[in-house]
Amino acid sequence: MPYIVELSVARGLTYPQPEFEQLWLKILDRAPAHMGAHLAALHYWCEKWHGSRELANSFAEAAAARAPQGSLLAAMPLFAVFEHLPEVNLVSSFYQSEVVEKAIHGALFAVHAARPDDPMLAHVRHLLVFFLVRAERWSEAMNQLIHIDGHVGALPWTLSPDPAAEFAVYRALAVAGYEANGGVRRACRTDVSPGCAVRGSCGEGVVR
Repeated sequence: MPYIVELSVARGLTYPQPEFEQLWLKILDRAPAHMGAHLAALHYWCEKWHGSRELANSFAEAAAARAPQGSLLAAMPLFAVFEHLPEVNLVSSFYQSEVVEKAIHGALFAVHAARPDDPMLAHVRHLLVFFLVRAERWSEAMNQLIHIDGHVGALPWTLSPDPAAEFAVYRALAVAGYEANGGVRRACRTDVSPGCAVRGSCGEGVVR
């Protein structure tokens, strides 16, 4: 079977860690910068599966450290933080902590350096919107929103029963926070369609 499929099988069948590591080494030999494979492997190392917060963070940070130019692997620590978020934590200070800020910084660097046609780029931008809004970094959240084409089939919205509505809430929070802190928005339109898509455009005034 394809190695990336076997990663999910390994998680489901509870491969022992040495066996999983052997599988992972085979993948690294063939596709060392494959973002999808890294995200699949991250799940194995998470606390809710067969690892821990520490193991997941270590895996993500190692991936970020060896990320080649133009790769999105520098965003891996942000995905690791997301996978271990407390169930209820709306306190902005948590999202402004050193660990979260460092992960956000890595993800911002990654999207800045990534190829525009990278199929995983929108996924990283959507996760950034979530964290930037929670951290009350309104301008940076708006900068990500103007790059998103409207499809919301990505984390974290896909965990909601209504992904489009969840995305629309965060988008509205970003716009409100941006304007309340002096940002100027000449035009902003949001259309939510039944197909889990949000189409919006924010006009001049957004600092790129």
